[in-house]
Amino acid sequence: MNSSFSIKNQPNLQIAWDATSLDLLKTCPRKYQLSILLGYTTHEQNIHLTFGILYHQAQDTFQMALSRGTDYDTAVKHVTKMLMTMTWDSQLDRPWSSDHPNKNRFTLIRSFIWWTEQYRNDPIKTLVFDGRPAVELSFQFQSSYTANTGEPFIICGHLDRVVDLNSHIYIKDYKTTKYAIGTEFFEYYSPDNQMSLYSFAGQVIYNSRVEGVIIDAAQVMVEFTRFRRGFAPRTQDQLNEWYKELGEHWLPMAEWYAHHEHWPMNDTACGRYGGCQFRGICGKDPKVRDTWLKAGFKTRIWDPLKVRGDI
Repeated sequence: MNSSFSIKNQPNLQIAWDATSLDLLKTCPRKYQLSILLGYTTHEQNIHLTFGILYHQAQDTFQMALSRGTDYDTAVKHVTKMLMTMTWDSQLDRPWSSDHPNKNRFTLIRSFIWWTEQYRNDPIKTLVFDGRPAVELSFQFQSSYTANTGEPFIICGHLDRVVDLNSHIYIKDYKTTKYAIGTEFFEYYSPDNQMSLYSFAGQVIYNSRVEGVIIDAAQVMVEFTRFRRGFAPRTQDQLNEWYKELGEHWLPMAEWYAHHEHWPMNDTACGRYGGCQFRGICGKDPKVRDTWLKAGFKTRIWDPLKVRGDI
């Protein structure tokens, strides 16, 4: 059962929203319905998602160790060993198998180790709140917007790290890519729903001005990994605008879709990001789509209220 949905006679209405579900809603209501509401996902391993999760886990574990006083080199060795263990298939008694030349066990571990060398003297410091390092934090808080069921909408999600740079507070995030990292790479994140949600959430949770998100990007190639740091800044007016549009447009639209049990497809988004995984389904006659979905996809529950760290 997905705890992020309404419990008041409106089972298709999502009450707790994270960046992933909101991104899908904004991209295409039909894609949101299939991914979040019905829970369909492909049978194939998403190597980009797997690689990104492992890379984030390595960074989170590393920063948590440093914040607790672990020696730098000791922390590097600890996380490297952790990655080697996590990428070992114990059932087959062999390393994690990836058919992607850029994203595999070797490039994952190499990328982490090379990052620790490049940022050994990093001026960015992890903040500590109530004695706990602000690393891998799950959060949830009530918004000022309420559904017609009387339930307050909740904003939730997970922050990799909250940091201080020159007495300014930022959210820290990590991205991996195969493309060269130029200025335009970071410009892509302004505007961006995920970065705005993180910045807004940071302000609410810690009651402090958050300047935006610091992005550590890694270009992962077969023979090298190259790093560059950039910013996705947010002014207070930008965050206010994002929040107002969330409450006055996107959440009411989600409620309309749920009430009418109709999620229209946005056919202008089908080819974005290499093509939607449901493009073949939406391209078929409506009468046979369910049959093709059940034959070609598996289901899982995406619950934004599932906690990773402390709130």
